[in-house]
Amino acid sequence: MLTTKQITFFQEHGYLILENFIDSEIIDGWRTQVWEHFDSSLETPETWPNDYEIQGFSFSPLFGHLPVMQEITEQLGGGQFFTGGGGSPIIKWPNPEEEWAMPKDGHIDAYGAVAGWSPFMIGATTYLYDAEPKGGAFIFWPRSHQSTHKYFRQYPEQIDGSFYDIEDWDWHVLSDLSPEGPREFIGAAGDVVLWHAFLCHTGSANVKDIPRFGLFARYSHEKREEIKYEIPEDLWKYWAI
Repeated sequence: MLTTKQITFFQEHGYLILENFIDSEIIDGWRTQVWEHFDSSLETPETWPNDYEIQGFSFSPLFGHLPVMQEITEQLGGGQFFTGGGGSPIIKWPNPEEEWAMPKDGHIDAYGAVAGWSPFMIGATTYLYDAEPKGGAFIFWPRSHQSTHKYFRQYPEQIDGSFYDIEDWDWHVLSDLSPEGPREFIGAAGDVVLWHAFLCHTGSANVKDIPRFGLFARYSHEKREEIKYEIPEDLWKYWAI
């Protein structure tokens, strides 16, 4: 269970890092599964593929279905948050020759032009291996959930993703509004970062020598279809916090 201090931090900053949260036995099992799928190993980089996302593969157990994750989302959502399937990692394979730079803009999920409208409440990210600086880490803009909320309060008609149709509109419109600049989620294997669905985020280049396996889970509200176009004045209206 999250403490009152942790919940307050999450509400203020839009994210919360939970260290050593996933049991090492589960991490070891996931590592075995993914390398067996690739018929490869961490020690044989010459056999590594270059897939960004693995099609037709998911971990067992699913990250989002772990009891420790369910307990937290039950607490935050009062039993009204749920996660679907999925479970494929998003991988940033090493490319030491690439020039690393902090991304200048981030996005928010659920508005993919291809995937379509898929609103959710909270996301979570964890790693199979330690993520070092410039190692392909998850990048996020602290407190941008607040500025994103203000944006959609001002332009509620755009919550359906119609901002894509605005000439010269790009994701920097949201991340530029953030009260803080981007930050890397530097973490050990099994650390988890929880992030509000309105938090701007993106990926980054991996110039280290270890692949970054990022596992993601997204939790929607059981009333998603009823409330998906609503921008409540209170950002936490449909939460239990």
